[in-house]
Amino acid sequence: MTSILIKEKVLEENRRVHALENKLYLPRHPEQTNFFQEGIVETTLDQICSQLNPNAKILDLGCGTGYLLLRFLRRGFHVTGVDLSSEMVQVLKNSISENEKERARLEVGDVESYIEENIKKFDLVVFSAVMHHLFDYELVLKEACQRVNSGTKILIFFEPLKQKVNPSIRYGLHRCLSWLDEKFYQVEMGIRNIPLLEDEYHHSDYQRQFGGIDPDIIEKIFLNEKCSIEKVEKYCARRSGVNAWLANRILKTQNTFNILAEKI
Repeated sequence: MTSILIKEKVLEENRRVHALENKLYLPRHPEQTNFFQEGIVETTLDQICSQLNPNAKILDLGCGTGYLLLRFLRRGFHVTGVDLSSEMVQVLKNSISENEKERARLEVGDVESYIEENIKKFDLVVFSAVMHHLFDYELVLKEACQRVNSGTKILIFFEPLKQKVNPSIRYGLHRCLSWLDEKFYQVEMGIRNIPLLEDEYHHSDYQRQFGGIDPDIIEKIFLNEKCSIEKVEKYCARRSGVNAWLANRILKTQNTFNILAEKI
């Protein structure tokens, strides 16, 4: 299968799977909303927003049902959200309050096409848990870095961390906690009558087939494209906030990362 065909397959699978997710996306992904992750999200956004002009324009790529976009709106910024799923964009549209609608713009489309045509006008570009869905995330990030203006910040948020696995006791405990976390999650979803869609993500979460995203590659792209790296954050995301706390504070293991950079 050629690269073009694989890319189209990945796009189509993302449309299909996220149509199934729609309004249940965040309930189905408590690892993004539990108390431990909430602390990471709010701390990250507080740091970034404190550096932005009050009238700054933000682009949220992979906005989904508004995980980050709604938070930026509550902080008073003008935000454009782009997502491949029309169903998820509709859910987000219905979640925006009347007094915030004039500062929000939502579009259905793929990330790469939007970057090619529209990225120059923004002060902050956010890749919101979207890179692992892309066929060629390296090319997309390079294009973004080449097209933004000097001073524009780029945030890569909540991506699966690709790392070497060492056969240690700590890693064994890490895997054990992961197994328990997933079992409790499956029970919770069953009680709430939320379908898991476990067999649906193979092509849509494309980069997970290769172990996730390598942050070293991201950092090299930023440096090669004349972007200064302001912050690299690695941590362990879990379905349960308690399990996330245990993984981060006790085991000190990692499976997720965020990176903030600025175009020089």
